[in-house]
Amino acid sequence: MSNKVNRAQQWRLFWSSFIGFTLIFVLLGVIVFVLFRRTILTTTDQTLRVERSARLAGPPQQKTAQPFQKDKQDAQQALHRTAIHPFMTTTVVFNTNGKILNKTQLGSRYETLKNVVLDTSQQGQLHSIVINGKYNFRTLLVKVPQSNTDKTVAGRYLLIMENIDPQKAAMHTFTKVMLITMGVFWLLSILMSMWMSRLTMRPILRSWGRQTEFVGNAAHELRTPLTIIQNKLELLLTKPNDKIIDQAENIAIASSESQRLQKLTQDLLALARSDSNTLQTNFEATHVAQFLDRTVEPYTEIAASQGKKLVMEPVADFKATLDQNLIHQLMNILIDNAMKYSPKGSTITVTAKLVNRKWQLIVADQGIGIQLADRKRIFDRFYRVDTSRSRQTGGNGLGLSIAQWIVSLHHGTIAVRDNQPHGSQFVATLPLNPENGLTSRHEKKPKKK
Repeated sequence: MSNKVNRAQQWRLFWSSFIGFTLIFVLLGVIVFVLFRRTILTTTDQTLRVERSARLAGPPQQKTAQPFQKDKQDAQQALHRTAIHPFMTTTVVFNTNGKILNKTQLGSRYETLKNVVLDTSQQGQLHSIVINGKYNFRTLLVKVPQSNTDKTVAGRYLLIMENIDPQKAAMHTFTKVMLITMGVFWLLSILMSMWMSRLTMRPILRSWGRQTEFVGNAAHELRTPLTIIQNKLELLLTKPNDKIIDQAENIAIASSESQRLQKLTQDLLALARSDSNTLQTNFEATHVAQFLDRTVEPYTEIAASQGKKLVMEPVADFKATLDQNLIHQLMNILIDNAMKYSPKGSTITVTAKLVNRKWQLIVADQGIGIQLADRKRIFDRFYRVDTSRSRQTGGNGLGLSIAQWIVSLHHGTIAVRDNQPHGSQFVATLPLNPENGLTSRHEKKPKKK
């Protein structure tokens, strides 16, 4: 069921990313296409407007010319128009009936342009037309006033035409390139959407997996002591006439499991608070040597009762900002863990020392040690190096996870390494003043007086 939910969520993320990328690429393509199309016709339209202005202005004012000078004047007018715009422009002159009047001037072009029809409704407007199905022109229709000085066009309609076949070819090529580019980017959007959906789902799946594993392990851990307590109580109910001394062993077992259940519940609540980031912290300047002495002292008698020795190495007098309750809990976890896995006659050592602008808390034992492969998972919830031994010692696999959480609250790190000649060292490296980085993440509560 969870796999179906995860796949459905991943597909939703994929389609949302894919549709988003597709819309962006299509919009980008449309904008580029429209802008390119407008730009490529701007020069042609400007040429037509310049030609219109030249035609309406008429030829340059000159003195009356002799007939033999007419060819020279025509050449000068042509040169004048060429100076205005460098492009070759064709002008078709129509009378009011739509008949072409400048057939001679058009020459060989007349065969191509003879089918052009005069449409007076398009006067003053820019249009694109296709002639004979293969020639593309940009046109501008002008009505020359009767008062124009050039009598050859006065009162006539001028259809100014500019061939745009090169522009059309460029547009065709550009459209083809644009479609290919859009196709490539469309495929890239599919790949990117798949990658982003997987990347987005990765922490969700990891969190989901951890939550599922956590719930399953917690249910298993809670079921075991509850089952034992229930069995012992049911056994006591079958013997109502026995004295307490007769059932002392069963009562002791039920009490032990009850205590283990209580500790497990407390650990689960601590981890729940760590996940929700709702824990209030109280960081204060602390003399580390005095604080550690008070914390370690109760454990010396417990270690002695088990045939072990707990030693607190001398600590230099320095101050660090820390949450005393949390560090006290960290010490309890590390010392308790060292005592559980240390044989009788061994020594457990607690050390604290300054390292640059940080300080290290080291708890070393002479126990069985931890293999390199297990060190990668030793801080995972419910993970045990030796399950059967953890059952005997009352471990539930949550202590080191809580220890790592406490260290992370102080912006520190914790690691495990070998202790010579045998055993393990748990090393917590903490900053001397983590308070500045923590006040923005955790609410501080006032120090109790």
